[in-house]
Amino acid sequence: MKKKNFYILSIAILILLMYGVAKWDDYSEKNLVSLFDPGEIEKIYYKQLPIMDEKRAYNRQITNDASLKELIHFLSQYNVKKVGDRDFVSEYPDEQFQFQLEYKDERMTMPSLIEKDILLHDLYQYHITNGPVDYEWLERFLEKNGEVG
Repeated sequence: MKKKNFYILSIAILILLMYGVAKWDDYSEKNLVSLFDPGEIEKIYYKQLPIMDEKRAYNRQITNDASLKELIHFLSQYNVKKVGDRDFVSEYPDEQFQFQLEYKDERMTMPSLIEKDILLHDLYQYHITNGPVDYEWLERFLEKNGEVG
């Protein structure tokens, strides 16, 4: 085999190997909070039902640093595994929380919908591997700490 062909084949194998490792990492189980940039979150907007004005989809917010940290700590107890692109059918329509995250550098992540066992984030769908999410805690927390947006 010529040296040139050997190098080309070696580079091709290396690229395929790197792609495989990246794909494996993308679909491996990880902490829910690792999908966000928790240290940079400035505000979290969410829907408090019932929504009286459809023009204002996110009608509540959390801006207090202590409350943001408490919510992030709560979410950090859950692990997720990517299952692919969004292909969501609601099984628990009364047990959903939809969030929009605003970062200090003005980036936004939206929407992030959490149902008992599913998280939709950007274009992808994740299964919550150690769920279901404690909805009663989340409802109490949002009621206590949420501000009118």
